[in-house]
Amino acid sequence: MATPIELTSSPLTDGMYFGESPRYRDGKLYLSDMTGRKIYCIDAVSGKKEVLVEVEHQPNGMGFTSDGALIYSSMFDAKLYKLKDGKHTLYADMSGTMTGYCGDMVIDSSGRVYLDDTGARVLHGEAPKPGKLLSIQTDGTLAIAAENIIFPNAVFISPEGKNLWCAETFGYGLLKYDVGSNGELSNRQQVWAPKDYAGEARVGDVRQSMAGIDGGCMDAEGDSTVTHRVKTKGHATACTIGGPDGKTLFMVTNSMPEGENLFKAMVALRTKCSVSTTTIEIGKGAARP
Repeated sequence: MATPIELTSSPLTDGMYFGESPRYRDGKLYLSDMTGRKIYCIDAVSGKKEVLVEVEHQPNGMGFTSDGALIYSSMFDAKLYKLKDGKHTLYADMSGTMTGYCGDMVIDSSGRVYLDDTGARVLHGEAPKPGKLLSIQTDGTLAIAAENIIFPNAVFISPEGKNLWCAETFGYGLLKYDVGSNGELSNRQQVWAPKDYAGEARVGDVRQSMAGIDGGCMDAEGDSTVTHRVKTKGHATACTIGGPDGKTLFMVTNSMPEGENLFKAMVALRTKCSVSTTTIEIGKGAARP
């Protein structure tokens, strides 16, 4: 593989605690500030941010339906809510199925939600353990789509809708599944992992040196080749593609005191979140989110 091209980034906004699940829509960037317990709507040019909703049990994954409704998660009580025309309604309750938290999520072209169950309540002191992917139909039907994923994280769907990808953060890899006609997942493959961590799960103390995959998104070519490396301040935790021409990469970075356990720093509000951008050559296509 050729040496990745180095790109620089420019700051867009900051002043949050721990950002996750960025989503771009109509000139705005939407972002969950997990430990800040807010979802922000951010002007994608000026960086000016407004609080869209406050989430008592912490927001995480979110996504938009085809009619513009926002489906967002409430981590600690394992629920999804729908925001449409200023009204918030309960969309799905996974509390009888989840063992961890609501993690990242993606909504496919039919409106089906794929949602991470992180497997363990790590912010409450539990050690990481295998989680799963859930699927939620538009009628609220809940099913387990995939299991034995060591802390599932970013989840996205290829442009043609035939494959779903999931970051396995503490398995240090990127997983790929085939998507069936009814949304079922099969043919699990690990398609990428850092050389030093391939095939080895390290689920002990979580510090700054962690090299696991966290966030991710997919461009118009729909592949997993490492072509560029972007310099950011802090840990690049999540990303999405948007902008007027679909060629702006929005990167969420989170930082914490040196040598501190990530989860303990998050609970104590000792993390800081910022968003930066860079321009990419291959822009956003039909991939989701």
